[in-house]
Amino acid sequence: MADIKSPPFSDIKRPEEVVAMAMNDSLKFAVLIGLIEVGQVSNREVVNTVLHLLVGGEFDMELNFVIQDAQNIRHMLELLDHCPPNLQ
Repeated sequence: MADIKSPPFSDIKRPEEVVAMAMNDSLKFAVLIGLIEVGQVSNREVVNTVLHLLVGGEFDMELNFVIQDAQNIRHMLELLDHCPPNLQ
């Protein structure tokens, strides 16, 4: 039986790393919430990362702007509860 390891969440320091993780979107949003709570990300990084997660790739106003998984809206709303008021 293969030994399955959990991703090294403690190694994730930047939002770009969250987008690149090979796991489901709910865990990606949870890791992003953790980064927000410890103050490791700027507001701009949070917005860009959320947009990337919503569209399932690189967000682009003209080419890639359609939300791919409606469940991610729920994850985004949960993330907003953890954001400072100026980001909400």
